[in-house]
Parts: sequence; structure tokens; C-alpha cells
Amino acid sequence: MKGRLTAYAGYQLRDYFVTRALPTLIASGLVAWGLAAARGITLSDLDPAGGIDARDRIQQTFELVLAAFAFVAGAAAAHGVVARHRARGYDRLVFSRPVSPVRYYTQGVVLAGIGAVILGIVGAEVFAVAVHPVSLPGVAGYVALAWLLVGGLAFLLSTVTAFYLPLLVLVLAADLALDHFAGELSAAGVGPVAAILQFALPPAHVLVTLRGEFARGLAIDPRALAWPAGFGLACIVAAMVLLRRRPFRS
Repeated sequence: MKGRLTAYAGYQLRDYFVTRALPTLIASGLVAWGLAAARGITLSDLDPAGGIDARDRIQQTFELVLAAFAFVAGAAAAHGVVARHRARGYDRLVFSRPVSPVRYYTQGVVLAGIGAVILGIVGAEVFAVAVHPVSLPGVAGYVALAWLLVGGLAFLLSTVTAFYLPLLVLVLAADLALDHFAGELSAAGVGPVAAILQFALPPAHVLVTLRGEFARGLAIDPRALAWPAGFGLACIVAAMVLLRRRPFRS
């Protein structure tokens, strides 16, 4: 069985680059452009000849793009991996011979994460050479952490419903909104309730706050990584359990 799974690995990785890499880059660009526009960042602000302030803005813009790419790539890691087969039943080609669905789908999500890291490194290398130096290991680590959190949650949700993507966006946005309005909620007297709700949600806000440290290659307290990494890992384990216990077409 391991031999068959290894044979599928090349197909799964190729499928990621052929069907998901370009849409991931386009979606990341659109998200980053929207965020930059909301912050009033223009192309004229990104001229390296503009001195220290301009270089700082370039670094901040790269961090914004990195976060956008990492979140989108994490969501794309599980796109169509389980939900499509869940809707159609076992794919006759893939499962024409004994292959564990748990191992097959987990392998697909992991390979999609590897593909996302490769895309991130290549993009960061081009940016570092053409515009401004950034930490390639930091970029790889950040994309991998985002894959673990966002991709792990997407993997779990896709084993439950074909509408996992809107649900994924909803829960991530809810966490970010609770973090953004934490001060207002605390002043309104509902801070403790919001904190409890946020603890149950994926810690997307933690991932967002870490983008600068990763992009600059700074040392990061392992305790800061524990929550997003642990949450993502728990989601992957839960997805594997569901795949093992819940039959297709159920």
C-alpha cells in the first residue's frame, strides 16, 4: 500500500502546481492589493530610493503580502482534496486498488503544504533579489505554520461539508474581528465572553502578528507558536479520525 501511495505522490504534487498554484497566487495578489488599498499604500510608496522610511514601507508591504499568501495557500491546501470526493463518492481511478483514504488525503494535504512552501520561497527569493532582502527560512517557516493552522482546519472542515471554504473564511474572520475589536468589547463589558469565544476559534490573529518576525528572520518564542501549531495539528488528527470512521456518501 505504501508503494501505491508513493506512486500517487507525484500526481498529487503535480496536481497542486497545475490546478492550484496559479489561482493561489492570483487570489493572494487580490487580497494583498485590497489590504494595501485599505491602508493607503501606493506604488510610489515602494520606491527603494526613498530612504529608510521607504524601505520600512517596502518591508511592511512584503509582510502584508506574505500573510495574504500564507492564508490563501493554507486554504487552498485542502481545496478539492476531500470535499469533491465526499460529494461524488470514491473516485474509481484513485481507489480502484486498495488504498487507505486517510493516508491518501493526508498525503495530498501535506504535499499541498510543501508546494505552498516552495511557491513562497521562490516568490521571496525573487523579491529579495529585485527589491529588498527578506529571510527565506523565515518565509518558509511562516507559510508552513499557516499551512498547519489554516490548511489543517480546512482539511477538517472539508471532511464534513462541501461548503467548507465559506465556513473557513467565517471562522477566521470571526477570530480576527474579535482581536481587532478587543478594546471596544472590553469597554462594553463583554471582554471575558469574547476571550472565551476567541479561545475556541482558530488563532488566526496570532499568525497575523507573527508575520514580521518570520519575514525578518528574528528569533521567535516557541510559546508563541504553540497555540497555532497545536490547533492545526489537532485539526489534522480530527480529520484523519473522521475519514477513518465516517464512510463516504454518509
